[in-house]
Order: sequence, then C-alpha cells, then structure tokens
Amino acid sequence: MTKTPGPLLHQAHRIAEPDCTIAETPVWDAKTGQVTWVDTPGGAVYRYTLSDGKMERFALSLKVGSMALVSSGRFIASTERGFAIMTIGADGLEFDAGFGPQLTGGWRMNDGACDRQGRFWSGTMAPDTSAPDAWGSLHSIDRHAVVTDRGGQFRSQNGLAWSPDSRTMYVSDSHPSNPHILAYDFDADTGRIFNGRLFADQAALGGRPDGAAIDTDGCYWIAASDSGRIVRMTPEGRIDAEIHVDVPNPTNICFVGPDLRSAFITTLKAGGVGPGGAVYLVEDLPYQGLAEPTFRCADDWPAPSGGTDPR
Repeated sequence: MTKTPGPLLHQAHRIAEPDCTIAETPVWDAKTGQVTWVDTPGGAVYRYTLSDGKMERFALSLKVGSMALVSSGRFIASTERGFAIMTIGADGLEFDAGFGPQLTGGWRMNDGACDRQGRFWSGTMAPDTSAPDAWGSLHSIDRHAVVTDRGGQFRSQNGLAWSPDSRTMYVSDSHPSNPHILAYDFDADTGRIFNGRLFADQAALGGRPDGAAIDTDGCYWIAASDSGRIVRMTPEGRIDAEIHVDVPNPTNICFVGPDLRSAFITTLKAGGVGPGGAVYLVEDLPYQGLAEPTFRCADDWPAPSGGTDPR
C-alpha cells in the first residue's frame, strides 16, 4: 500500500513589525514593487516597498475592510459606507465614497477581491457578528458602478478567490460558530453564483479560514487562523503544502515579486493584545501565484456626487 506523502512545509520570516491589530487584504502592485494592506481596527493603511523595506503608514478617515488595485496608488475599497475609490496621494488617503450598498447601524464591508472580469466583490458584516440576525451577504460592483447583491449568508465573510478558468468561486466564513469554505459555480459573464457546496471546514483545515489567494495550478491558499499556517488546497480539497509563521493568527496572503513565487503574509493580534500584527515573507516557492486582476473602471465612471452616501 502506497502512503500518501504529507504536505510540503515552508517557513515564512518576519520582515516588518507595524504592530497591526488586524492586518488584512495585502495587495501587490507589480509596477511599483509595493504591497499595500489595511488594519481596520487600527485605523490605518500600510504600504511596503519590497526592494528596500520602506514602510509607510496612512491614517484612515473611515473603516476599510479590503481593497483591490485600480491603478498604481488607486484602489477600489470596501468600507463602512459601501464601495469607494481610495487614492494614496501626497497628502495621504482620499476617498470617493457613496456607491452603495446602503449600510447603517454599524454594518460595514469586510474581505474583498476582484474576479477575473474586473468586478470587485465584498461581503457585508454586522457590528456584532454573533447576534441572531447578523447575516451578511456578498455584493459586487462593476465597471459602471452598478452594485449587485449576490446573496449568501455569512457572519464573518472572508477568503474570496476565483479559479484560473473563472468557473469556480471560493469564499469562507471565519466566524467561530461555523468556520468553513464554500465553493460555488461561477458564471463569468454575469457574475451569477450557484450550486454552493462545502469545500472545507475547520476540522479539515486545523484552523479558521481567513484570507485567500489562487496559484497557477488552480490551488487555493487559505490562512488557517489559530493554527499559525497558510495551507494550499488542491481543487479536490487536499492540503499538499503549508507555510508556517511564528504567531498563531495569519490573516491573508498575496503572491509578490517579479515571478510571483514569493508570498507576503499578514497577521493579527488575538484580542488586540496577543502575539502577531507583523508581516511575513516566504521566497522561492516551488509554486507560482496567479496575478490578481485589477478593478476596471469605465471612462464614464460616475462622480461621487451621483452616488448615495448612506450617512
């Protein structure tokens, strides 16, 4: 009987200590060689230059859950006011907000990512995710600023990623009450998701599923929070590689570098006081990341005054 080999193990090393409460959603800009991420409870966005280790901090004027690249220095962000364009300029961060969905009562948007057709997706999240009615849903915004409610029920939505052929969308729920990953069939033309099914849960991962990325083999890399690991899952759901960090709670991963064979990892401090909050790098992986798509703005993108500001 042939024994199935265990997962390949890789160790990430700490490259910067911004002391984030919850560092999340790292975004790689290949043109500038920089990684940008957000610390929502810490009220800041960070930018790190890979070549020289320079790190910059920008104060937030509103809560940002996630972002994706539009062009160098510009991002589409999910916020407490819905979707917004965020620009890192000479004077810090600027927002053009008010594109929906309507959010009130402390609700905000959480993890997000772009599909390969250039739509940006994010899920809504309640201020108390353990409340009986604290169920958020997925929303997308397209190149004409049309916001669509895509459905689903999530308490702490995370882990958005798409297979290389755009036929499968992955999304996780990190809430301790039912941590799991779902896979959906995906209609790339319309953005419709259907046939949702369980892809993995905490029992399979050994940790709560948080942020994610996809590689060129179609494997899904997910932060297994509470276990100090990022795990690589094949499309069949088997873990065949792991990246370890020296703190319990990795939160997200993005592939960086000229060949996308290095991985940048964010972490959190449990309860705001535990070990974590630094960022990590692992280089020369035997896998290649898939470049994340940018958000595609149409030339007739509406001015912010044409949107709706729920405040």
